[in-house]
Amino acid sequence: MTAQRTSRRRTVAARGEGARLREEILDAAIALCEELDDPWKLSLRAVARKVGITPTSIYLHFDSIDALLMAVKQKLWREFGASMIASAEESGPTPYEQVIGFGRAYVSFAQQHPGAFRQLFTKTWNLPLIDGHSFVGEAQFDLLVDALADVSSSKEDARLRATQLWCGIHGLVVLRTPMSHFAWPDIDEQLRSMARAWTTPAAG
Repeated sequence: MTAQRTSRRRTVAARGEGARLREEILDAAIALCEELDDPWKLSLRAVARKVGITPTSIYLHFDSIDALLMAVKQKLWREFGASMIASAEESGPTPYEQVIGFGRAYVSFAQQHPGAFRQLFTKTWNLPLIDGHSFVGEAQFDLLVDALADVSSSKEDARLRATQLWCGIHGLVVLRTPMSHFAWPDIDEQLRSMARAWTTPAAG
């Protein structure tokens, strides 16, 4: 996700560059969604105005606001997941190192793209799930489950550990602003503490 989404108007794609125009529409929609408290307040007219095209041009790529919002949601989660993977690979191969990497990416994404992060977890999307998924963000959650497999006694144990970690890391992110007067420890210190707790191998 680049600063171009919010800092300046995007260049309109030349005729015949349909794939590029589709991405420009998506990026414009994401930039506008980041400014909204409810993604359903987004309008195709506002997206078209931001890209510099007519509203009817959007229908060549998305047949409704529902379809556009679904694509926005999917792209945000893909970018979020990609940032988690990149950070984990940079951190190291062990479960402990990977968990810290995932946590750092989680925190960084929330700090650098607060609007997009808020939209990832808004409850107002009310859109169909991706085929084969039982909840929004399942692929990203499974990154944690897979990283914890070697230190867990079973798949169920790995999922429980991942759930506890997700709650902990998300709480670390969202509580700091409203609870700004609390004596919070250093973010990396918190992440290392969580990683130690949930990557300790299961007994027996």
